[in-house]
Amino acid sequence: MKVIIQTNKIRCDVGNCRNLAGFSVAPDGVGAGQYINLCEKCMRQLYGEIALALTPKRKKAKKTTMGENAENDKV
Repeated sequence: MKVIIQTNKIRCDVGNCRNLAGFSVAPDGVGAGQYINLCEKCMRQLYGEIALALTPKRKKAKKTTMGENAENDKV
């Protein structure tokens, strides 16, 4: 899959967006008629949503009290 900078005047393919597409997402082995065309605003929103979906969530560290840490450090 690759991202192409769009030079033709094509509308963004996202819902009610009426902007001109600045980018096209091109899966391998498909023709230009099957590209996903996105304006810069929609591309940035999509990038943010993909990052949130694919970034692993951090596990919360177990809280310890000062007494527990002091005992473990005296080894």
